[in-house]
This record gives sequence, structure tokens and C-alpha cells, in this order.
Amino acid sequence: MGHGIKEGRDRQVGLKQAWHGLTEVKAKIDPNNNYLTSWDVERRPLSVEVDGVTVESGFDILVGSDDGQLIGKPLSQAYKEVSNESFMDLVSDAMNRLPKAKLESIGSVGNRGKVFATISLGDHKEYKLGDREFQDFLNFGNAHDQSSRLWINNTNVCTVCENTFNFNLNSTKGLVGSAVHRGDIELKLADLTVLVDEFLDTQEDFKTKFDKLLKRRIDLEKAQQLYTGFLTRNNPREGVSARCLNTVERLGELFTRGAGNRGENYADAFSAVTDYYTHNSTRGGGKNKASQYYSSEHGLGRMNKNAFWTVVNNRELCEKTINRGKKLLELAAIN
Repeated sequence: MGHGIKEGRDRQVGLKQAWHGLTEVKAKIDPNNNYLTSWDVERRPLSVEVDGVTVESGFDILVGSDDGQLIGKPLSQAYKEVSNESFMDLVSDAMNRLPKAKLESIGSVGNRGKVFATISLGDHKEYKLGDREFQDFLNFGNAHDQSSRLWINNTNVCTVCENTFNFNLNSTKGLVGSAVHRGDIELKLADLTVLVDEFLDTQEDFKTKFDKLLKRRIDLEKAQQLYTGFLTRNNPREGVSARCLNTVERLGELFTRGAGNRGENYADAFSAVTDYYTHNSTRGGGKNKASQYYSSEHGLGRMNKNAFWTVVNNRELCEKTINRGKKLLELAAIN
């Protein structure tokens, strides 16, 4: 599948040229005055001619408000389209929460069958916390051709074509919310606005807490005690198993040499746990990618990442975890 931008009907507008070389580059994209606000969808009844008589089919069809040309395929009465106006209202509401956000890309693909918008969540789409670089895009997508739901997600991929539209559509890891084109669509749009607000609050909370972790020092020995206490938190009386010690050793390696880590602070300690439970925690060191992905995003890996985040952000709980790990490691050394 290529870029999916049909000449004369589709367009992609962005702040920089995309890989396909078809971007209409602008210095700034106004959420209230842009390509997607220049046209909308209109729903019309679909009729057929039978023996010279026009008969209503019971289906409708979408057409472009500016050119009257067809968009997508016939719609059942149960299908609820989402207009470009409503779609851009979602985008604008999110940008109003983020005064420094920029509309990075906007457009349509598939003969206007799919529309999209991407905003960056600050002065730049790339930002740094310590030595770690983050790329933060909030992507919005909607399908007039019934090929997908209305969706919003947070990834490091800016939507600029049909390929990136489908990538972000199928990226469940950063899903913020979605809505099928059925039922009370206005209520669903309102619910999505709430989900975006909650997501933005969570993002800001993460950045604030992560910055604090960068300022709290911890060395390798204490980090290993923290990991030991954390891994044995459910059954401390059972002591430290060989498997636990191997995991602690691997976490220590990631603490000192993992991506962006220097082995100096609690941000390094947390990043090591995130790295481990994202890539290496399942049987065989994460070689089964499907199993590792499920654990990381939906199973035990996700639970452990969330639990460790709670520990490192609670100083009292953190000290208790370190002390438990220290005692258990001392007992393991004696035995």
C-alpha cells in the first residue's frame, strides 16, 4: 500500500515535506481554517432506476460538499457519519488544552475515504527528559468510507499518508479512545473529548513525576536492593530464588547501560524496569514477540511496570522496598 493520496481529490498539508513528496508545506496550519474545513461530507439518499421508475434503495451515500463526488460506499440507515466539522472540533478542543501545541499534519487519503490530523504536544514534537528523547504526537483519524472507526492515539508516528493512517489506527499501545459509527454519535464525541482531557492530564503528570525522578540519586547497589524488594513483594518469606537474582542482575545492567540510562537516578531505575518488561520478561527472554507484546501491554508486564511506577513515586514505600531487598540479599549471601 502506498501513500493513498488521489491526485485532484486528496491532499496532505504539513509543516514539513513527508516521505511521499506530495506535502503542501505551510509554516502554520490553522485548526479553524484548513483543508478539512474547506469541504465536508453531505449525506444523500441513494436511489436506483427500475423499469424506468426511480426507487429509493433504503441506503444513503456520502458526497463532497464542494464537488458533489462520491465518498465511500452506500450507507445503511444505522450508520452515523462524523462530519469534518465535528472531527476538527475534537482536534481544536485538544489544542485549546495545549497552548504550545502545533497542528503538524492534516489531510485525506483514499479518495477522501479517510481523514486525519496530527498535533504535537508542545513546542516541539520531540522533547527531552534528562538524556531521554521523546516524540509525542496525538493522532486523530476518521473513515468516511466505513473502513475504520473514529480513533485517537498517541504515538511517535505523524500521520501523513494511508500507510501511517493504518499504522496509527492499528497501534493499540497508545490508544486514547475510539468510537464506532453507530448509535448516539454526539454522545460518543463528547466521551472522546473527556478521554483526551484525561490523557493530557496523565501526560503532564508523567512528565512532572519523571523530572522529579531524574533529580533523586540512587546507585547500583541500592537499585539492586530496590529490584529485589520489588520482585519479592508478594512472597518475601520465600526468599530470593535463582531466577529472581538473574532478573535483578539483568535489571542492574539496564539501569547502568540501558537506552538513555547512566545508573545514577530513579529515572534510570524506572526506565530499566520499563525496558525489561517491554522486551525481555517472558520465557526465552522475549523471543516470542507476540507473547512479549501481550505481557507488556495487557498482562503481567504491564502490571509490573505500573506497580513499580507507584513504588518509585512514593518515598516511604520505596524505602520499605529497598530495606526488604537489602535483607533478602544479605540472607541469600549467607546461604
